[in-house]
Amino acid sequence: MPSIKKDDINLGIDYCLKNDLFKELNDLYNSIPNGDCIGCGKCCMESVGANLVEFLNIYNYLNENNYIYNIVMEKILDYYFLEYKEKLPCPFKDSSNRCLIYDVRPLNCRIYGHWTKTDYNKNYDRIKKDNIEFAKYMNNEHNIKIEDDVLNYKIEYCKKFKPSIDYMNKNERMNYYDKGIVIDSKLYSKSIMDIEFRDRGIVEYFIESIFFNSVASNIRMNMTKNNSYKVLKRVKALVLREEG
Repeated sequence: MPSIKKDDINLGIDYCLKNDLFKELNDLYNSIPNGDCIGCGKCCMESVGANLVEFLNIYNYLNENNYIYNIVMEKILDYYFLEYKEKLPCPFKDSSNRCLIYDVRPLNCRIYGHWTKTDYNKNYDRIKKDNIEFAKYMNNEHNIKIEDDVLNYKIEYCKKFKPSIDYMNKNERMNYYDKGIVIDSKLYSKSIMDIEFRDRGIVEYFIESIFFNSVASNIRMNMTKNNSYKVLKRVKALVLREEG
């Protein structure tokens, strides 16, 4: 049984549609200043953090555009289960560096280019420190080595993105995130979905809609430790067989 049940996802989507939460989310997105992006796709290398309402919005988009479901889900499975061995791009990026869910991409993606270089580097230093500590834990506690190419990967600050107004400071960025949390709270406070509140990357939401969280994590660790990915092929066959 998955951590995020499909029946709950459908209930959440229905609630968002009936109570205009997707409209509120889109209004929030539309309030972000524009910017000039060259579309190189170099920043699209992470499973960015996302709110519950954003996951539901993306899930609903995939339901409405079923032809890309298998493409996205196969990439999501690869990204998650190969995460400790290979640095793969965002599962929603295609071979032409286009975003397959561009219209419903999360807030983190929309704000990315608006960071100042100083804030960006400070954030990277914090993340790198956390990643090093996590890698030590995985090695010491589970005998799993996270590959150096994965551990040391850095998305370089984008000098080519030009915001239409100015770069955002931390308070300005947090204002957008706070508004997203307010929308999320309308879901959690109504107990529409039986889902634990915690930070998740967008890939994690989709993985938890397929597996129980601890099961997926154990499969990933065993695959990495044993350097065997036959299980991944079976998982793909199971997940993708009914979709098209």
